[in-house]
Amino acid sequence: MKKAVGLLCLLLAIFSWVGVGMALDPLEVRTLSPQAKLSFQPLEQGKVLVSVQDKSGDAILGLQKEDFSIKQGLKTAKIISVEDVQEQRNIGLNIVLVVDNSYSMEQRKAVEPLLAAMDSFLTLVRPIDNVHVVTFVDPGTSLPRVSTRTFQANEVPALSQFLRSSFFPATTDGTYLYDSMHKGLEIIRQMPADSQKFMLIFSDGEDINSTLKREEVRLAATGVSNFSAYAVDYMDKPGLDPFLTSFAQGHNGMIRKATSANDFLPILKSFSTTIFHRYLVTYRFLAPPAGTLVSAPAAVNIEEVTVMDSSPMLNHVYFDTGKSRISERYVVLAPAETANFSEEKLKDTMEKHHQVLNVIGKRLQANPEARITLVGCNSNSGVEKGKIGLARSRAEAIFAYFESVWGIDLSRMEIKARNLPAVPSTSRVPEGVVENQRVEILSTHPAILDTIKSTYVQEQADTKELRFAPTLQGETEIESWQLRLLGADKVLATREGAGAPPAEVAFALETLGLGNLVQLGQVSADLEVKDKEGNVFSTASAPVAINFIRREERIAQKIGSKVVEKYGLILFDFDRADLKDRNQIIVNRVLARVAELKGVAMDIAGHTDSIGKEKYNIELSGRRAKAVYDSTVQSGIVAEAQITHAGNGPNNPPYDNSLPEGRSLNRTVVINLQYTE
Repeated sequence: MKKAVGLLCLLLAIFSWVGVGMALDPLEVRTLSPQAKLSFQPLEQGKVLVSVQDKSGDAILGLQKEDFSIKQGLKTAKIISVEDVQEQRNIGLNIVLVVDNSYSMEQRKAVEPLLAAMDSFLTLVRPIDNVHVVTFVDPGTSLPRVSTRTFQANEVPALSQFLRSSFFPATTDGTYLYDSMHKGLEIIRQMPADSQKFMLIFSDGEDINSTLKREEVRLAATGVSNFSAYAVDYMDKPGLDPFLTSFAQGHNGMIRKATSANDFLPILKSFSTTIFHRYLVTYRFLAPPAGTLVSAPAAVNIEEVTVMDSSPMLNHVYFDTGKSRISERYVVLAPAETANFSEEKLKDTMEKHHQVLNVIGKRLQANPEARITLVGCNSNSGVEKGKIGLARSRAEAIFAYFESVWGIDLSRMEIKARNLPAVPSTSRVPEGVVENQRVEILSTHPAILDTIKSTYVQEQADTKELRFAPTLQGETEIESWQLRLLGADKVLATREGAGAPPAEVAFALETLGLGNLVQLGQVSADLEVKDKEGNVFSTASAPVAINFIRREERIAQKIGSKVVEKYGLILFDFDRADLKDRNQIIVNRVLARVAELKGVAMDIAGHTDSIGKEKYNIELSGRRAKAVYDSTVQSGIVAEAQITHAGNGPNNPPYDNSLPEGRSLNRTVVINLQYTE
């Protein structure tokens, strides 16, 4: 069977049909067959009647499920079955026979061979088929002029009798081919638009007597859907009739030349095979994906925690390239605003750094004996190469701020200038270059550059992230997906991508803001996926409850309140992991505090900036954390079981790596003590 099929090319046949529940895209039926011609008639949803002919116009037999494909827009159908139409007794055909019964047929002794061939053709007609016959009749003198006679039946004897009566007792004197074809088209246009319609034309001579012209016949056939025309040219001249040829080939059919009456039977048998042989293709479009979206955890508990935050003093002020003006990132006050400034009100470490000029100014006021040195630096590269004057101007800007805003006596401040800092960042990458564009504030007085302490209440969650796990099943590949995190009917965050979604999609609570989540009370997620067929599927997770425990409520219920004490070590130099004196002072403070507490847990986390390779930075941050861990264990104050330590490298940075101050602050170890008050 597959010898008749081949796998050489795809021939596309499109019929613009809108079925029940289908999209407006046209239905596309394809067959794998070399130089095949395909036509089809959609039946009810999920079924289509298909005719496949070879380049000679003969029906291709023996096609199977794998030889067809059906699409509609992006959607591809699964072929359920393919059956020969002879096996389907509930699908009728509409056939119009236009038969030339003029006198020339009698002269050429072709009447009986034609009737025998027609009888053979009609043996295939079934009771459910609808057959019309149109023959010639001489008009006479009556008005209106009538040159055709029609007959309709689905019984073979009645059809055969009508054809015989058209030749006996007499044939017609005139040839009325165009009138008869036009009449046949009138009948066809009355048939249902979605039904398959056939016209079989037999002519033994050129039209001589019709009142209608070729163009009127062509016009009558325009726009007729699901229509195929077949013609037998028995005209007594060589070659095929041009008009019949264009008509048949232009309407999904074929024409054959009969050079003798002996050709009638094989030609009509060939036509009957093509007309009566159809494939009933049953199909269904691939189902859209289905699945679920599960959240974890099912609830998030957020409680107010007392935070005692000891942030490192980053005694650098960074400048933009080529500039000596204090960057807008730093908070500058008017002299009248200094009286109300308090470093204890500052919370975030980055906020504290951007207030560094005011923290040091306040401390200089409180410690009149303290002195500072302002060391202006440049990157010594690019536009700043060798610009000592630029470095001095930067130090002078800080000098002027302390003197004019905080009233610091000029004699307490010294200005120095140099190119690169004494301990510079690497100049091999742009980030390191920018970090060297700074003023360093130095002091031998312990209070000036001490850590910045503050106590405040903040939210703490029992998990770091919300996770959503999609489980999907489908008959074809996922093309794209989008997952939205929702709260109070607003989109809080979106993740999307090509292909299938990952096994799990996570949202960091820190990014979402714990205070924002508390206000929402619950969140959920929805997932939309689109497969390669254009099918879209959406599903949603169950709501995730946000439970908020206020500190006052815990106190009122006499439940212990959590306290977190956060200590950021004095920062490590670039690419260094050794504990210098100022770092060791902080470690000793922490150990003294631990000695006062019961049931305390200590977490030591090492960090780095984002400069350099990740693997190296993870190792570097691990060495930093290990140095603090070893010093803590050696003290004997804290049991090893109470301590955890790890190096995060550039991952989960505490501060913004896009800023030079953020990268400097990330070269640190953060110690968290947690206990119940």
